[in-house]
Amino acid sequence: MTLNGGTSLPNSSKEMGRASLSRTFILYTLGLFAVLGIIFIGILTKITWDASHARAIRVTEAFFQATKRPFERAIWTVNADATLQLIRGLESLEVVEKVWVETPDTGNFGEPVTGPRAAEALTYTLNSPSTILHKDAIGQVFILIDRNTISYEIVSTVGFIVTAIIVYLLLLAIVIRTVFRRLIGQPLSAIVDYLSTPRLIEDPPKAELMPGRVDEIGILAASLQSMVQRRHLDLQKIQEYQTNLEDLVAHRTEQLKLVQEELIQADNLAALGALVAGVSHELNTPLGNALMAATTIKDSTGFLRNELEEQKLSKEALESEIERISDTAHIIEKTLGRARELVGNFRQVAVDRQSEKKRAFNFDHIIRETLATLQPTLKKTPFKIELDLHADEIIDSYPGAVSQLVSNLVENAIKHGYEGRSEGLIKLSSQIVHSVDMGRGNSNERKIIFKCQDFGVGIPEKNLKKVFEPFFTTKFGKGGSGLGMAICYQLVTEALSGTISVSSNVGSGTEFTIEFPALAVQDSRKRLGQKVH
Repeated sequence: MTLNGGTSLPNSSKEMGRASLSRTFILYTLGLFAVLGIIFIGILTKITWDASHARAIRVTEAFFQATKRPFERAIWTVNADATLQLIRGLESLEVVEKVWVETPDTGNFGEPVTGPRAAEALTYTLNSPSTILHKDAIGQVFILIDRNTISYEIVSTVGFIVTAIIVYLLLLAIVIRTVFRRLIGQPLSAIVDYLSTPRLIEDPPKAELMPGRVDEIGILAASLQSMVQRRHLDLQKIQEYQTNLEDLVAHRTEQLKLVQEELIQADNLAALGALVAGVSHELNTPLGNALMAATTIKDSTGFLRNELEEQKLSKEALESEIERISDTAHIIEKTLGRARELVGNFRQVAVDRQSEKKRAFNFDHIIRETLATLQPTLKKTPFKIELDLHADEIIDSYPGAVSQLVSNLVENAIKHGYEGRSEGLIKLSSQIVHSVDMGRGNSNERKIIFKCQDFGVGIPEKNLKKVFEPFFTTKFGKGGSGLGMAICYQLVTEALSGTISVSSNVGSGTEFTIEFPALAVQDSRKRLGQKVH
């Protein structure tokens, strides 16, 4: 039975009538009484049969004793007529079926019965009248009791009793059914009708189901009605909640997106800050060397000025100082060139990351520029970068996304891939493949395949499907934000319109594979309606 919306019962009203509780109760009750009645009738029939048979024997024996002496005289005097008359007299009894006399001398009188029934006949011995004291036997009288008469009597008696029992059972069934329907059947039918009310939960009846009834069925009805009322109230609350659920979900989703974007922006700014700090630290060496060389040139020019003023400058001293100044200038040029290279790489990477503009660039050069900006950080670690780059071609895409992707993958390998290890190798590889256009048969469409592989601890199978989920990290509470791989996934799928996959074996390392078209879609990120940092 369901009470949500429309109420549906398992059976129709006709089926419920055939399987009603009162009908079942009556059938079981009458069936039990019928079985008991059959047992009772069997016992009664046996008792009645034995009593009737014993009574028939007593009556027959009493009548025979009254006619015994005439029988003996008739047999003794060989009076056949008298003997037959006595036999017919005994056969006139209602309970006697057949009578015959057998004598050793004069033969038989009457028609003897043969077969199995002959053994059922009552046997009486006839003695001689003259020698009665000596008990000389002159013949035997056989009396066969009439079973049909006894059976008819038993059938009459038992039939009356059976008829009385049947009438009693019918009256009992009517009384039981009436009482059952009044006390149980009608209340249960009222409960069933109540449960069959259309839209019972949405609009339950207000009237009390069984007023004034305080027995078990009344308590059941009150509890059921109370449960329906509670379900009605719960349904109203659910409907009210569902009314505002979409607005609530949309509002919470928007809040979650804002928080996620803020966290991604903060993560990016933190990465950019670390990049600035590393480049600044790296610039200290060439700039310090340039400053030292400039001081050396200043000292040399001061020495030459003093020598000229005092007119002590010799050719050897002039040539020595000129050579010294030339070497120092070469040092300045070299160190400042290094600084300019660092600043140029940093500026290009920073501009690419912040501008998010699509432009033509050399893919392998972007990887090298990004690694150059990461060099200050990588110098502090025992890990090495191995390059296997074969995408030295101009592509039209988003260099900022590529640069940030490389940074995140390398940093992820250092932090997670080689956790707890003192050395390791990170291998970056790239290649360009040409996919054949099936419709035209040409190979104008190019794809970049970029891989980042480490040979570290690997990722357990249970975490592989969660790698790209936002805020998933195994470094929770230890500085891990759980956004690095989520940002990579966002950069690849939204900015570069590509795919990213990961494969790993615990203890053997992890490999990330990125594929994206060399000609990116112009407004891929705008189409998705989300800004990628």
